Amino acid sequence: MTGNPVITGIGVAAPNGLGTEEFWAATRAGVSGIRPLTRFDPAGYPSRLAGEVAGFDAAAHLPSRLLPQTDHMTRLALVAAEQTFADAPVDASTGDPYERGVVTASSAGGFEFGQRELEDLLRLHLGSQ
Repeated sequence: MTGNPVITGIGVAAPNGLGTEEFWAATRAGVSGIRPLTRFDPAGYPSRLAGEVAGFDAAAHLPSRLLPQTDHMTRLALVAAEQTFADAPVDASTGDPYERGVVTASSAGGFEFGQRELEDLLRLHLGSQ
């Protein structure tokens, strides 16, 4: 690829807002996304706070076929990517699709699906003995 990259759209899935408008309004108002954990019981851990994306319902944003194939972080990334394409003034049906891309970032994501699969494999293995 040659030339300079161009940012044409933005999507956000952050603890203080889902979508650019909600995120930016919360950021400008100084609203923190750090809250008590809700995705699991943190009683056995020294920290009980985290930056979760509150109220995120993957089923409301993604096709049902993707839900069993993806983990929470991947779902958030897919929703942010969808927002990015919706925000971009680009017709996705034209041009070379291999000349487009989406950059995503996560501090620690994508492992939940793999962990679940390994646990299922271990259960299967132990059950067959």
